[in-house]
Amino acid sequence: MKNNDDITRCIGAASAAFGRIEPCLWNELGVHLSTKVAVYTAVVIATLLYGCESWTTYRCHIRSLDLFDMRRLRHIARIKRQDTIPNMKELSRCKISGTEAFIIRAQLRWAGHVSRMLDNILRKTAIWLRPRGRPLLCYKYNREANMKSTDIDPKTWENHQIEVAICLPHRRAAF
Repeated sequence: MKNNDDITRCIGAASAAFGRIEPCLWNELGVHLSTKVAVYTAVVIATLLYGCESWTTYRCHIRSLDLFDMRRLRHIARIKRQDTIPNMKELSRCKISGTEAFIIRAQLRWAGHVSRMLDNILRKTAIWLRPRGRPLLCYKYNREANMKSTDIDPKTWENHQIEVAICLPHRRAAF
C-alpha cells in the first residue's frame, strides 16, 4: 500500500458498494443477520480489501479499515452508538473475523503461492527483495510479522505445508 490516499480510495469504493445494497438488504427486517453478514463479506469486504495480498500495512491503516468495518457491521446488526458493545463481542455475534485477520490470511495465502513458484520467475525475486530507497517496512518484513503472530516459524515455513484456511486468533500483530 503506497499511502493513505489508497486506503481512502478503498474505503470509498467499499462505502459505495455498501450504500448500493442498503435499501434492498440492510434495512430489511425479514433477512437473518447471518445472510446479511455473508453478503457483506462477499461484496463489501471483498471490495475493501481488494489486492490486500501485496499491501504493506501500518497500524494506522489497520485502524482506519477496522473503523470502517465496525461501523458497517453495527449498522447491519442494528446496534446504536449509545450501546456499549465491545468490538470483539460484535465480531463474535456476527461470526466474522476482523479486517486484520482477513489481510493476514490473504497475505499468508499469497506468500504460499509465491513460494511454490519456480525460482527463476522474476516476480518472486521482486516480491521478496527490498529495493534500495524504499521504506523500512516492506512486504517481506510484514509477512514475517504476520507469520510470527500466527505462530508460524518464518525460517522454516516453506518446508511445511501451510493450510489456506488458517484459523487466526483474535489478537493484534505488533508492527
